Amino acid sequence: MSGERAGTFIATKEHRRFTAFAEAVRQHRYVGLCYGAAGVGKTLSARRYAHWDVAGPLIETWNRPRDATRKKVNEVLARSRTVFHTPTVLGTLRDLRETLSDHMGRVDSCIDDHLHRHVKGCRIVEPYGSLVAMLIVDEAERLSVTALEFIRDLFDRTGVGVILIGMPGMEKRLSRYPQL
Repeated sequence: MSGERAGTFIATKEHRRFTAFAEAVRQHRYVGLCYGAAGVGKTLSARRYAHWDVAGPLIETWNRPRDATRKKVNEVLARSRTVFHTPTVLGTLRDLRETLSDHMGRVDSCIDDHLHRHVKGCRIVEPYGSLVAMLIVDEAERLSVTALEFIRDLFDRTGVGVILIGMPGMEKRLSRYPQL
């Protein structure tokens, strides 16, 4: 699988700080900003928090049968309730909207499957909206102003917590947008 790292993950002090930050964003439904130099572990910590190395292949392709792998993915997504997304270079707003909609719907479906795995036949409909609690956007400096507005609107409409991850300098760019 491309993009997968080999070796053991070491939970550093910085990773534990990211996890505490992510928990606060998820619990209180904030928009959070995580920035730092390349190579310090921002992406790796975020992917680990979202269990994206386990869940990503299913969510991004959505073509696996219901097997033991699917059960494991459902379980980890029910714990994290998080979607991880890296926008493409020169990606359009339409691509972003479609991808986030697909991924959030798929994660929602996996969480629902896990929560109602013992229910036969009809599904119980939850009284609230999406089961997804957080969206993590890596390489957020790639987003256009319109794409940032879309993510802010998604935050406003769904109440999902959002973490934007990027390089130093991104905080200055975002400080011009008080709504974020």
